[in-house]
Amino acid sequence: KQWYQRRVRGQGDYGEVFKSAKHVETVEAARGGYVEAVDAMTLGRISVIIGCGRQLPSDVIDMPVGIKLRKTKGDKVSSGDALAEIHHNGRLTEEMKLQIKEAFKIGDQHCPIERIKGVVLVRQPTLSFAEYKNGAS
Repeated sequence: KQWYQRRVRGQGDYGEVFKSAKHVETVEAARGGYVEAVDAMTLGRISVIIGCGRQLPSDVIDMPVGIKLRKTKGDKVSSGDALAEIHHNGRLTEEMKLQIKEAFKIGDQHCPIERIKGVVLVRQPTLSFAEYKNGAS
């Protein structure tokens, strides 16, 4: 960790990266079972609202803020297990915590995690500006 901090600081003033959020709250599973899905759109939207993203280019990112997933698809959970930790500086509401809890779909069946098995790259021929301008496809 110290090596990483020295490397980041060597690139400029990034002290904000190493600060801690004022609050850390945990969202817990209401029941036991298996995590069947996690709604990334909900988590992403709330992340932006609490400060770790931008809605407008002029918005400032609050560097220590974020959502740390403690469980993800395929994980076995018991009632009361931590699903996520929300690191925030006061913008998190109870409604947002409920939405985060609901973003985790917990069921009774174990669903295997689908791993990426490979990537296929398809290269398309590139056009010059003149070809593009003249309508070549």
